[in-house]
Amino acid sequence: MYKIPFNFDFVISKFGAPLNCARREMLGFQVEASSIALMWFVSLTIVAAATTPSCKISEFICANGRCVSLNRYCNNVNDCGDSSDEPRYCTPCNRTYYGEVGETYKLELHRPREPKIPYICHLTFTANGKEFGDIVQLTFDSFTLGRFVSFTSDGCPDGALQITELNRPHVGGSWCGTSWCPEIYYSETKSVTITVSLLRLAKDQNGYNFDFRMEYKLLRKQSATVRYGGGQPFLEVNTTASSSVEPETEYYLGDLITGTYCSRIFSDCDRKRCRLQSPNFPGLYPRNVTCYYAVRQHEIPEGKHALITVRQSKGQLISIRSQSALHGTASTRELKVWNACDDVQDYVTVYDGYTTRDPIILKFCGGGEAVPEAVSSGHELLVEFSTSPFGTFSHPTPVQSLHGFQLDVEVKFVDQLSPMFIKHKRNCEFWIRGTDKGILDNPLHSLPANTTCLYHLQGIDTTVSPSPIPFRPLSRYPDGIWRQTRLLFPPPRYRVWLSVTKFHVTGSRDLQKQDQEMCRSSLKVWDGQVWTGTNCNDLFCSKDKLKNVPKTSMSGALGGGKNVTLLARYCREHIARTCDHSMLANITRYPRPCSLTESFLSSGDSLTLELQVSDSTALRPVQFRALYEFVDLHQDGEPYGIGACSRKFTTAVQNIQQKFQAPRDIFLYGRGGAKNLSCVYHFEAQKDEKVKITLTQLIFKKRQCQTHVNPNTDRLHCYGNTSAAVRFFEVPWDDVPAVPRDCLCSGSDGTNLPFTYISTSNVVELRFDVTGMNSSDDFTTLFFEGTWQFIRTPICSRNLRRQGASGEIIFRYPSESPDELNCENYPRVIIPGPKKFLYLKISGVIMKHSSKSGNETSITSTRCGTSNRITIHTALYSAVICPYIMSSRRHNLVEVFSEGWQTDSVNGPSPLPVDKVEIDYLGNELSKTIVVEFLGKESGSYAVSWLELARRRIVPPNGLGLLWIKADECQYRCPELDACINASVWCNGVEDCPSGIDEALTHCSLLLQLPPLYLFLVALAILLSGVATCAIAWKRCRRRPRSFLQTRLKSLSSDTAIIDEKGVIC
Repeated sequence: MYKIPFNFDFVISKFGAPLNCARREMLGFQVEASSIALMWFVSLTIVAAATTPSCKISEFICANGRCVSLNRYCNNVNDCGDSSDEPRYCTPCNRTYYGEVGETYKLELHRPREPKIPYICHLTFTANGKEFGDIVQLTFDSFTLGRFVSFTSDGCPDGALQITELNRPHVGGSWCGTSWCPEIYYSETKSVTITVSLLRLAKDQNGYNFDFRMEYKLLRKQSATVRYGGGQPFLEVNTTASSSVEPETEYYLGDLITGTYCSRIFSDCDRKRCRLQSPNFPGLYPRNVTCYYAVRQHEIPEGKHALITVRQSKGQLISIRSQSALHGTASTRELKVWNACDDVQDYVTVYDGYTTRDPIILKFCGGGEAVPEAVSSGHELLVEFSTSPFGTFSHPTPVQSLHGFQLDVEVKFVDQLSPMFIKHKRNCEFWIRGTDKGILDNPLHSLPANTTCLYHLQGIDTTVSPSPIPFRPLSRYPDGIWRQTRLLFPPPRYRVWLSVTKFHVTGSRDLQKQDQEMCRSSLKVWDGQVWTGTNCNDLFCSKDKLKNVPKTSMSGALGGGKNVTLLARYCREHIARTCDHSMLANITRYPRPCSLTESFLSSGDSLTLELQVSDSTALRPVQFRALYEFVDLHQDGEPYGIGACSRKFTTAVQNIQQKFQAPRDIFLYGRGGAKNLSCVYHFEAQKDEKVKITLTQLIFKKRQCQTHVNPNTDRLHCYGNTSAAVRFFEVPWDDVPAVPRDCLCSGSDGTNLPFTYISTSNVVELRFDVTGMNSSDDFTTLFFEGTWQFIRTPICSRNLRRQGASGEIIFRYPSESPDELNCENYPRVIIPGPKKFLYLKISGVIMKHSSKSGNETSITSTRCGTSNRITIHTALYSAVICPYIMSSRRHNLVEVFSEGWQTDSVNGPSPLPVDKVEIDYLGNELSKTIVVEFLGKESGSYAVSWLELARRRIVPPNGLGLLWIKADECQYRCPELDACINASVWCNGVEDCPSGIDEALTHCSLLLQLPPLYLFLVALAILLSGVATCAIAWKRCRRRPRSFLQTRLKSLSSDTAIIDEKGVIC
């Protein structure tokens, strides 16, 4: 069955009653009773049409059954062949035109005659879907309609063109004037109606004011990729044809608000390709409209804050009329802003919020340039597009084929706690409180013109109560408020360290206005709290021009008012101190740290940055970056010595653990400019107490060092790069250098943690030493934390201090008495007299020796026959000795000298560097004492002997020094040591000198000590006595045989006597 389109204009024209714009009446099927003939004719016509093939909706049915396009009706051409498309008094007005996709249809309106004025013509163009298209394209090839006077008020007095769309409210915008270049209009809906009205004709031929020729086409929606997206992406040259390329995602153009012409709502553009477009983009946009594009982000990840950005990097997609000129050559195409858009009053306004009451961050018109980013401060943004009531198709050359705008939408999520956005649109203020460090950047969103942002930096930690002890004043902190008798303002716990690394202001779009005012946008650094913006437009912001600078109060424990101080001011024409080299840092490069001449340090715990913006940052971005850090001056304990971080711990409740940790003052580390760090933590308990320290955290990064148990001493020892370590020392005596104990240089793996140390004395020092730091070192890479407490244990009551010209210490294991048991593993100290040195002898061999900085050197690889060890400590180094039993003391003798004694030995250990801590602790002169420890594990008895030495005065070669040498000076000495010894050790029965010369017979015999004369006389007397004794004996021997024989003869027989007498004699 055929569909019969019914055209009332065609039916009425058959009866000679032409319809025009002035006489046309809407005709239905109402027929008067007297018009029977008319109905009969209509019936015949319907029957005839039913018997012929139906035409398309885009065609006109001729009387002869032919089909011609609708635009050929009443075009003064007999297209049907029977003139049925050109009836008398016909008109192309008041008709609906359809078409097919791919075809272009021309349409022309002729100039009406004077009697037809006012002339009104309605033309409706409809896309009927599928092959009949989805979008209507209207091209105004030649257009002259009245006169164009103004864009804003009574701009079309003679007549105008108005365009309305299906289901859209009538807005009343008008076009008029003259144009000879094509202008294109694309419909938003499937049907659009244009109304051409001419109210008056020109009075003369020169004032010809009507010409209307146009074309229309029907387009498919999928081919309108400029508006809807979804086109094929750009293919590279080497992409093969067989490659499957998916089309791009279509644009999300928002949801039309009911009852409005073009206002739309956009939501959750983080998952959609949102585009904000002018109505009828990319064609002519309507006149007298105000469109609102409300963008809102509903779904925001937890802990994040949404920022909405609109931009357009392609300048060819922006063309909003900004010039009222109708002829001539247009000025350079550019994006105009603010008041420059008041000429035509076609502009786009971006609001930082959801209403027009929110701050305006951008207003632009024109085109040909990229639209800069306009970023909202929150999850809502409003774009307003407003056009003037009147317009014209006349443009200065060159004419743009694209009209309106298209803006891209992007949603960014930032940390909700970051100072990257303002929380109140009318108050740009940020509070950064804490104890950490961070980076301050300019707000990520756009700031309206004449905005002042305040960044309040305040160091505060509410979890830690204020220290009752004032912080130590250092010269590097500009206090200026300390006095000898009292403290006016206690130094705060925190200070703010700020380094500005970048400040950049984009030049003005108007080059003529760049030098009109200096420092339109600036960044000020205030020492203290500034509560309101200051008024200063001078380049150097002199003090007499400062206004409304409030006073602030120190945030210390006691408080006190003082004026804020302007530290620096940055602007486009003047850059103050910067630390821009820090921007070169990366994972492999560590630039030098920022010095105080390149940065700022507050005198209190607060500092304020004031950012003043004169122009919207959407147009003139202001970028800055600053590194801030809250310097924590708090240190546990009390000040100790002159070290920057040395602390003393004395008062404690027994069995109550208290925490302590490494300093967090950044200026003590490499990132603050320091090269070395040496902190001494001095724990001093009562005489009957001991110190218990537990390390719970130990961080030493970027150091190749390991902590292992030393098998010789059963203590932790550091192996490798010992440039950073924590060392334990005991101080049993105040006048003796500390005795080294354990060393830890690694603990991140948790192998040796927690480590608990219990002392043998009541005084312990923990030393935190770091050398060779760079800008990557701070308390996050070099740190320790632990607890301490004082405990009661059995104490050693014996006197472990030994003095004297010589002596011997006997070590036995196991102990033979309870008194000795309490003193096991306790060190003994030998103290020389004034200006004296010590010489120790131990039977054994040196296993290892090490300096107090941790450098260890093996002396011998000989295997020790016992697990017992004797450790010797001098002021600079320590030595572990494998002792031999007392019966073999003359084999493998170990000799030890106190510090300061120079020997000629070349086989001994080389001199070790001086320990700076010991110098600070004991003074500039090294201690000459020697500490001896015995580490017993198996049965044995060992002796350590010492001898007190004195230097022999050096006599000059000329011998003049002999005049000042006393007669008894260095009367007793060890030649092999070239040392003087005390007379009490000379010939005391113990060989104290290495060669034993002090016990030689030549020195110890009293006879040999007499003078030579006495020795001669004694020898002469002895000789004479000997001679006399011999003479007397000889005489007696001559008388003695006669009496003897007589006696013998009386007692013997006669035979025997005669024979014997005869033998002796003979």
